[in-house]
Amino acid sequence: MTTIYLRDVAPESVSMVALLESRAAEDAARTFFTWGEERYALGTFDEAVDRMAGNLQAFGISTGTHVAVLMDTSPDYLTLWFALAKLGAVEVPINTAYLGDLLRHQLTTSGATVAVVDAAYASRITAIEADATMLETLVVRGPAEIGAGSLRRHDFSSLLSDGPAFAPSSRPAHHTTAGIIFTSGTTGPSKGVLLSHHYLAAYGYMYAEVNGLASDDVVFNFMPFFHMGAKFLTIATLVCGGMMRLAPRLSISTFADEVRAHGITNFVGVGGICNMLLSKPAREDDAKASIRTVYAVPDPAESHDELEQRFSCRVTTVYGSTEAGLPIWRGVTDAYRAGSCGRASPYYEVRVVDDYDNEVPAGESGQFVVRPKLPFLVGSGYVGMPEQTIRAWRNLWLHTGDRGRVDTDGHFYFEDRATDTLRRRGENISSFEVESLVTQHPAVSEAVAVAAPSGIGEDEVRVLVILREGESMTPEELLQHCSTTMPYFMVPRYIDIVDDLPRTPTAKVEKYKLRAEGLTPATWDREAHGWRVKREGLTREALGEALRPHG
Repeated sequence: MTTIYLRDVAPESVSMVALLESRAAEDAARTFFTWGEERYALGTFDEAVDRMAGNLQAFGISTGTHVAVLMDTSPDYLTLWFALAKLGAVEVPINTAYLGDLLRHQLTTSGATVAVVDAAYASRITAIEADATMLETLVVRGPAEIGAGSLRRHDFSSLLSDGPAFAPSSRPAHHTTAGIIFTSGTTGPSKGVLLSHHYLAAYGYMYAEVNGLASDDVVFNFMPFFHMGAKFLTIATLVCGGMMRLAPRLSISTFADEVRAHGITNFVGVGGICNMLLSKPAREDDAKASIRTVYAVPDPAESHDELEQRFSCRVTTVYGSTEAGLPIWRGVTDAYRAGSCGRASPYYEVRVVDDYDNEVPAGESGQFVVRPKLPFLVGSGYVGMPEQTIRAWRNLWLHTGDRGRVDTDGHFYFEDRATDTLRRRGENISSFEVESLVTQHPAVSEAVAVAAPSGIGEDEVRVLVILREGESMTPEELLQHCSTTMPYFMVPRYIDIVDDLPRTPTAKVEKYKLRAEGLTPATWDREAHGWRVKREGLTREALGEALRPHG
């Protein structure tokens, strides 16, 4: 099997259904993925998908049916996802941490009429079924006591048994909707992004190209399937003809053993995963591990070299999103430039614009806007939100809501979510930049910067840090580090040294929870301890001493 590149395939042939069926026809006995001790061959898996699709048809699920899925990663979920795609149904994967109002919002916004859930989550559906009036059918995987209700109940096991043969009228058109994925909601209310069959598959094609994947690669997929990452890793495995190691979740403590046991060559390091891995003591044989490429988003400059040297691998990175695809990347053959997320991909145009969509000069900060050079390479809008769709796609460009800049050589630099910027003493502050500077301290594994209320208006800067294993540090030590690495107006007033942070299941920090929580009794306040930050440097009034920034 050889890697297939997006540029070499007609748009109408780019879909996950076409990929699976063609790969199964090429080499039915080849292992597609492993799960625990089980191996799943391409042909056997495709047959299981057809069997489930036939049973879903018997339930009345067909082209255009919106099916909400609240399940943990498993081979059953993978089979369900492909079966829904073959039927032309619309999968609505929902974060398994959601319940109550958040769950109700996604069910009602998406227009789901069917919900397929693991038993552990069934009661969350029944608790709100009176309000989720569009729901008609509930399919439960595993034993669950859910009582009576208005929804038709089915057992997931019936989808796995032999039943009516799957009789597709035709393969779903590439431009039709295959899924609705909700944004993570770390910076505001979640929006459901409409994703075409082509777009979902193209994401996997691009991931394979960025990482130079080939038929001897083993892709480690521990991401939840309500996240885009799990989906594009699966499709990328089919694109390159390699194998996927599917796991229910990432365990930092067993990661090294998993890599060695399964010959893993590629994995995604989103959120704080790379820092978590580096915070563990190095092993003598780390450089001999099978890892070839790490897809780090972001790729922190302070740990880039350490990651590559420790595992003797290449670190790739991108700028992308659920809506925008992968418009900026640095692949395995591209030169590294510290802090940059890469250059415009061959499949997109990218600009940096001001508030009125005028392109800004190189080096100036603005909003990233993108548009594809090929059809259906961005999301098709927000479900049930026409005004937000028009606003985001105005002037023929998709507005990402993310701020950054581009240099004269065409290298792009992500700065921040527009909603994650802070403003202090008249200065706009990027939380991303604060975090990057804080994590330059050798004792810091991960840092998060958020706004805290100021008594005089605007914001104060608050940072929360997790230390590397075996390290210790006081807030004063971190404060002094900040005073020597960042402008005076960025230096945090509030510091928390914590063991963990609130996260989505994909390891992204939920900043909105930190902002809502506010300061705690454990939060250290530099002003309460006599420290003041001025243009000239850091002073402590009680001691009358000054610590000037170096350089």
